[in-house]
Amino acid sequence: MNSLLTFFAAAVLPLLAIALTVMAHRHVMQKWRAKIDTELAQALSTLGVTTYTLLVDKLTSPSTDRTAQVYRILLGERGDYYLFMKIGEQPGLLKPLSKERALLAVRVNG
Repeated sequence: MNSLLTFFAAAVLPLLAIALTVMAHRHVMQKWRAKIDTELAQALSTLGVTTYTLLVDKLTSPSTDRTAQVYRILLGERGDYYLFMKIGEQPGLLKPLSKERALLAVRVNG
């Protein structure tokens, strides 16, 4: 019985701790991404855009040694192109792009 408890303490508990840590990290990242998506949708709705296609989607998730960064090129429902950028906790920036600039950015970052 004593060896079973020793095995449980030595092998199972660390694995359980690792699994819980990974699950907590995934949950935080899902919440962060949902926050980014909501902010983008709100910015687009002010311009009257309800549906869009992501052409470039570069996300750098926040961590202890790096700042969160979001870089997206979008194609709106009416054929308009947009750039959405966000760094850290600052509000996101949504700018219209010309077709030429958007396609160049897609080619460079795609």
